[in-house]
Amino acid sequence: MKKVLFASTALVAFGGAAVADVALSGRAEMGIFTQNTAFSGNTNTGAQFFTDIDVTFTMSGETDNGLTFGASVDLDEGGASAPIVTNPGGAPVPALALPGATQNNSDDGGATIFISGGFGTVTMGDTDGALDWALTEAGNVGNPGSLADDETSHAGYLGAYLDGGNDGQILRWDYTSGAFGVAISLEDDNGSKAVNTGVGYAIGFKYALDLSGTTVNFGIGHQRAADGAGVTPDAKATGVSVSATFANGLSAGVTYTDMSNIAVDKHYSIGLGYTTGAFSVHANYGKFDGVAAGAEAKGFGLAAAYDLGGGAVVHFGYGSGKTSTAAPTQKTMSLGLGLSF
Repeated sequence: MKKVLFASTALVAFGGAAVADVALSGRAEMGIFTQNTAFSGNTNTGAQFFTDIDVTFTMSGETDNGLTFGASVDLDEGGASAPIVTNPGGAPVPALALPGATQNNSDDGGATIFISGGFGTVTMGDTDGALDWALTEAGNVGNPGSLADDETSHAGYLGAYLDGGNDGQILRWDYTSGAFGVAISLEDDNGSKAVNTGVGYAIGFKYALDLSGTTVNFGIGHQRAADGAGVTPDAKATGVSVSATFANGLSAGVTYTDMSNIAVDKHYSIGLGYTTGAFSVHANYGKFDGVAAGAEAKGFGLAAAYDLGGGAVVHFGYGSGKTSTAAPTQKTMSLGLGLSF
């Protein structure tokens, strides 16, 4: 969960008429992190230095008849490299470039493009499907974030729902009128013509209710993710969420998701957040039901932050989860500074 602040804005003009607004924003992070019990392929790594830099270009414009349009590119995701591998002799093999936002027209690669008007907004690229758009995740309830996203990476956390079942290239239409919003999305199947394949789809609705300073958000949606290879039945998920933000700085939310044709049947989660002055704290818990006999998937996450002002924030994050009753607990922790520009 990255907070991004606009740092500079350039107005591009031609012949005295403004045609585009281009903004550059960035975030840098430094600190330490630890992980253990084979989390992400590592075992008991101990404390390590943590550094990360994100740069995002955001562009926007407007047509003569009032349509607005725009695009954004996250350079942290816009180009990627394959993991370093080791050949039979034990020597590392250099990383190879993989398609990114500027390298492959059929891949999202950290880029989004949109056009908006009275008909709503149409967005394509690295964006949420309609189910994820409609629901408020437990990890988004009053969460100030952490360096390594520890609080949203544990074994019990459900974040992207069924987004990314194919290539992650999503087309979404959404429309909001007052407190009500609706969205429909499609996910590309890489142009596959195999039997039983198809484009994944989702639909979602949300409603915001204002109760004298307390905002209650309701979300509901359904998603189908087609198997690009046509081997397994389509995965399906139906989810609901309720969250509230109170005037005293407290926020809370719960989600429930019913799934089929995947390894789990149900998911439950709860999130809590509290902000007072410069200090913010968040906690969430999640659990998957219906996993294989003798296995389980559950965990919790914690995040705390202290705002130093001027875009500098001290962050702490912790995550703990189990994927099997016999396996040891997986844990991650990070501590350091997040700097927004």
